[in-house]
Amino acid sequence: MQDVKPHTLTSEERKAVEAALAALPALNKRVLERHLHNLAFVDGIPGEGTGLTSPSKKTGLSDITLRASVIDESLTTFLTNKERRVYKQDASGMTITVAGTGTNALTYVLLHESTHVVDISCGITTTPGGPFVQSIWTDYSTLAPSLAVITPTTYFRGADHLPMAKATSLYDALAQTPFVSLYATASRQEDLAELVAWHEIYTQGGGDLTIELQDPGGKTIRQWHPLTFPKVRERFTEVDQLLSSQPGCASQS
Repeated sequence: MQDVKPHTLTSEERKAVEAALAALPALNKRVLERHLHNLAFVDGIPGEGTGLTSPSKKTGLSDITLRASVIDESLTTFLTNKERRVYKQDASGMTITVAGTGTNALTYVLLHESTHVVDISCGITTTPGGPFVQSIWTDYSTLAPSLAVITPTTYFRGADHLPMAKATSLYDALAQTPFVSLYATASRQEDLAELVAWHEIYTQGGGDLTIELQDPGGKTIRQWHPLTFPKVRERFTEVDQLLSSQPGCASQS
């Protein structure tokens, strides 16, 4: 990443960033006001990298650094490029598309990354027995035994790239879990960030999330709708409670 350089926002880009920040839930806004040190955009991040939220031991605050091109990216393009990292092409000729509606990539990314700051500042996923980890995570990236046997193991959990022929079994398995995406299975922090982001896109933006498996001719073979997965919907109540009942969290130092 030697060619990464700071990106200066144009006036139109600044408006887009301001709109995305305005769309954040009140809790996220309060936490960012107190715990965000810097929000920066950069050019030159290789591949499908998007950015990083990193806490600073020196300041006690967090920095969010994002790939600048995400400002003009559609949500479907962003999600599809990310999901395809799981797979390698095989003789099946099938492809995966992840369609997201209700917002743009920038708003989704800021929902996700700002939730990391909330998590860091409020200790949500590090609280033993908390509602977002109980019976799901035993530590940062270790699943509870009952979930470990059914949750797909993919690139996001350190596995090799999988042949496209395995896609159907992966998403059928995911539908039996409380995870809203394959990326949410990476760690307890990513699980929370994905869950909050999609809760907001669904409840506030009327958005949807659809995973489509297509044959070599582009015809849809199967679809999955993670926002309707029963165990995901059950967790939306927990997100409602988090966003409405933790005003004190934002005042922590």
